[in-house]
Amino acid sequence: MPRSHHRRYLPALISGLLLIRALHAEPALPPTPPLQGPGGSGYSHADVRQWHFNVDGNEYWVFTPSRPEPESAPLVVFAHGWSAMQPDLYRAWIEHIVRRGAILIYPRYQATLKTPAAEFLSNAADSVRHAIADLQAGKLGVKPELEHVAYVGHSAGGLIASGLAASWQRLGVPKPYALMAVEPGKSSGPRWWQVPLEPLLNIPVGTLLLAVCGDEDERVGCDDARRIYQESTQVATRDKDLLLLRSDRHGSPPLLANHAAPTAPRFDPRYPPSDSSSWLLNRVQERVRQRLKQGQSSAHNALATDALDWYGTWKLFDALCDAAFYGQDRDYALGGTPAQLSMGRWNDGTPVKSILRLSTPAP
Repeated sequence: MPRSHHRRYLPALISGLLLIRALHAEPALPPTPPLQGPGGSGYSHADVRQWHFNVDGNEYWVFTPSRPEPESAPLVVFAHGWSAMQPDLYRAWIEHIVRRGAILIYPRYQATLKTPAAEFLSNAADSVRHAIADLQAGKLGVKPELEHVAYVGHSAGGLIASGLAASWQRLGVPKPYALMAVEPGKSSGPRWWQVPLEPLLNIPVGTLLLAVCGDEDERVGCDDARRIYQESTQVATRDKDLLLLRSDRHGSPPLLANHAAPTAPRFDPRYPPSDSSSWLLNRVQERVRQRLKQGQSSAHNALATDALDWYGTWKLFDALCDAAFYGQDRDYALGGTPAQLSMGRWNDGTPVKSILRLSTPAP
């Protein structure tokens, strides 16, 4: 074959070889956790202490930073999703918050699955008041800094956290300085599952607020997140955002922004579950065991801790608290900045789909 023919077919040959290589290449891996900054693992404390109480029928947990133990710390109230009564389903996120240097209260606002939704908010408030009384009395070592208080919740807990922030005076709980409602819902629909939403116009001026939903959350969607953003009329537009986490299937395992994405299971043998009635917790433990037996550790696990946590909910809440308490890292929490919306990169350099800002930019 003449040399000119070689030159003619060489580009096609190279393209074919590159295509074959791409077809046989390993799929891209998702981002690893950042080492520093919001969402990162640069912790101030090496361990977490857990305290468990049941007072007047209200069960709750308190988590305090340890090694070293501070004299005082900011206070975070964490409201779980419907039926997720045990903290193990969020323990990785809880430990992340506490090891950064905060006290965390985890109220169990439903004793059973039959607890009326109308009682959720008052049950949570009762637990918060009891926990704060013990903390202020020095019974748990670390005292709460009530000028540094944040509320965060997932699913039904997003509505509970918003209710605590909106009705803090009536309920006798601390004033909110930061509030993040993650995939909140549902305040509408069949009466048996409606969680009443408090008047959001009472969330005080100066509160920093994030309402977050997921693009594949078919359970609650964005309706209540949008309500929390729009109806919190005392909160300045510059101090709040409505955000959408987005799924990304570029690599393996994929990143799926569904209703389970904010959960972060972790099981600490030092602190076994408080009862045997947590069917959801047992189901998660069994699912993890079965996946490992079947060699599916690389497949998607809706309950796994991944970049949607580190660069999504964890980063956003860390930065929201830092901005509200200390005036730091506001660009990671608010304003539609690259720092707020970026989700890291797959290991082949491709950016993960960024968070989408649904809120109106401040004038």
